[in-house]
Amino acid sequence: MVLAVIALAIWSLLRGCAARAPAPRPNQTAAAARPVPRPAPWSAAEIARLHRDLTDAFAPALSDRYSLAVIDATGRVIYADRARSAVTPASVQKLIVADAALNVLGTNYRFHTLLAATQAPSNGTLEGNLWFIGSGDPSLRSDDLRSGVRLLARSGLRHIDGAVAVDATAMSGPEINPHWDPSDANEDFQVPTSAASIDDDTAEFRVYGGMPGSPARVAVVPASRDVHVTGEVRSSTGEDDVIIAADSPNNFALSGAIPAQTEEKFWLPVHDMPVYVGDVLAHMLRQAGITTSQQPQVSAAPLDSIVLWDHRSAPLRMVIEHMLYVSDNHYAEQLMRTLGIDIEGRGDDAGGLAAERSFLNARGIPTDGMRIVDGSGLAESNRVAAITLARILSDAELRDHGVELYDLLPAGGRDGTLTDYDFTTALGRVRAKTGHLSDADSLAGYVNTMHHGRVAFAFMINDSPGDPDSAYVRAVDELATF
Repeated sequence: MVLAVIALAIWSLLRGCAARAPAPRPNQTAAAARPVPRPAPWSAAEIARLHRDLTDAFAPALSDRYSLAVIDATGRVIYADRARSAVTPASVQKLIVADAALNVLGTNYRFHTLLAATQAPSNGTLEGNLWFIGSGDPSLRSDDLRSGVRLLARSGLRHIDGAVAVDATAMSGPEINPHWDPSDANEDFQVPTSAASIDDDTAEFRVYGGMPGSPARVAVVPASRDVHVTGEVRSSTGEDDVIIAADSPNNFALSGAIPAQTEEKFWLPVHDMPVYVGDVLAHMLRQAGITTSQQPQVSAAPLDSIVLWDHRSAPLRMVIEHMLYVSDNHYAEQLMRTLGIDIEGRGDDAGGLAAERSFLNARGIPTDGMRIVDGSGLAESNRVAAITLARILSDAELRDHGVELYDLLPAGGRDGTLTDYDFTTALGRVRAKTGHLSDADSLAGYVNTMHHGRVAFAFMINDSPGDPDSAYVRAVDELATF
């Protein structure tokens, strides 16, 4: 098989040049030709009853810190209780990066991950380094990278007279946001942010129980000499308390027990991603029969390099749908830095945060009291008002963006993080984003009411003395009846 070699326009590829404008939806033209019935206007009596119903629904859960807003299908605020008071939003904050990315980057934007070199291989040998050039694709998996290695092997490559070199210069700044809770450092929902990203920046630990009393077998996937494991897990007759703790970045201590003849999987964060990715790639090359002359390194690729392999992510619409469906913090952080590259020309958190605020200001979205320090809502110190989120949702419906957040949100009581919400009258009528931190609970999305069309809502309660989720369900059920 002849290896495809393409002249490299690196930064155009890394910035997702596939398509930046939103694509029209299927049957969009036909749908526009059909008359759409206008929702009935809200009467003063209905709005008064809505206020009473929602106030009753929220009462058992309210503290001194909350923010609540509902906006009707015309963009009018029909319910507001401290709507401009900024509180901790938790994961509903992801609506900011989702809407900004869809509109700024476009629904068909794709991340590109490249394997590149300064010249094409000749007679089975590549002179110089093989560069991995990362764009911050949050969805890249080690199996994707393994496919690239297989392509090189099939082309006849057998030796790299240089090193595996990782170029992560598209993004910068600390891998771990300093505002995040350090006690969550061993959790798979708090992982590094880097242009060199793979497998959600986690390593998979597969633990296999053997005969009772014997050490369990532990495999780390993908294989990497950059991950170090000490200790052991015992195989037991029934005890199940496997513990994998990070003593320090990429150094894991095993303890506990696993039932005999069983398999369990765990995902834990890895760090120093450029070094880790370089070691993973070097191991894959060895497995494929491709040797290198030097150890992996981290360095920027020359701008006149050529592309040996180009992995394109799924379209941005699908990336964001995943992020909202499972509330993926890693996706949100990678997307925020990508916005920073596009709008501010800098791929760090400061650039991403400035890009989000620039987008909100350009759209005329109110940002009363807003103070955000990350893209995912993971930091307790984030502050957002309900009116900001409700306006984002309403704006997405009212403006001709070519994209609707509604379609990308989980369905209440059925999908994603909303699966276990026990809606009644709102079942089948609500799509929303959830948010939970230790002292912050939130829900924001849309309800298709019975007579007044689709309304946007944002509900956030901090330090609740009751059950905020039950209050949200009751409030949304009440909304649906109007």
